[in-house]
Amino acid sequence: MNELSLAQALAPANWPTLVIVSGRVVGLMLAAPLWSLAGVPRSARSAMAVVFTLVVLPSATATQLPSDHLGLVFPLASELALGLAIGLVGAVFMAGVGMAGEVAALQMGLNLGPALSPMAEGTVTGVGELKNLLALTLYVTLGGHLMLLSGVAGSFQVIPPGGMLAWDAGLRLVVDLGAAIFVTAVQVAAPVMVALLLANLALAILSKAVPQLNAMAVAFPITIGLGLLVLGASLPHTGSFIGGWVGTLPSSVARTVNTLTPAGVR
Repeated sequence: MNELSLAQALAPANWPTLVIVSGRVVGLMLAAPLWSLAGVPRSARSAMAVVFTLVVLPSATATQLPSDHLGLVFPLASELALGLAIGLVGAVFMAGVGMAGEVAALQMGLNLGPALSPMAEGTVTGVGELKNLLALTLYVTLGGHLMLLSGVAGSFQVIPPGGMLAWDAGLRLVVDLGAAIFVTAVQVAAPVMVALLLANLALAILSKAVPQLNAMAVAFPITIGLGLLVLGASLPHTGSFIGGWVGTLPSSVARTVNTLTPAGVR
């Protein structure tokens, strides 16, 4: 670990390190929850990326840029990919929570809202978006966004700026992250899915026993009402689940960085 002041780190001799370090930070800003919000102006995100880069720059190992321009592409791409991988640790969980809300809305029949709305061009806030806002609020409250920043800062001690990545392990990591979306969605949506499955089974039996019954007219209020009731009752479960996940963020980031570290560097 270099013992450099910020003024020394910003000296012209360390500008190559500044360029490489910024690539990893920008990768995090492109994928991590909160930092990648579309509602945040690009100028603000650019300013935050510069500030974070300056914070971690004194602790980063000095590096030299290749003399040719083509040789610069690969180190920057590696840094960007590593930052994206760390940011995706949080992003895939948020995507899973949002998918859980969409699955619940689909089973409840709320997905027909835009089709039946008299304002077809209007946007309808879905359950998935509400769950995403809940997850993002808890994530920020518990400091998950700061944990990802700490993970990026710590990654420079494992993989120095411009260092090689284990790309073969990275491909497996992408598959695991994709699978984590569906695992998270099932875990979050499980109470609503089970309750509505039992309700639909009961309605199917009832429609067979009483053919004159308009099953569609009866199913809508039952599935929507039961779904909203179970959704509200499961909020403590969802909150504790999200809180538990935030607690595991540091270990998840460390595992991601170790996975991308070449075998000879570990």
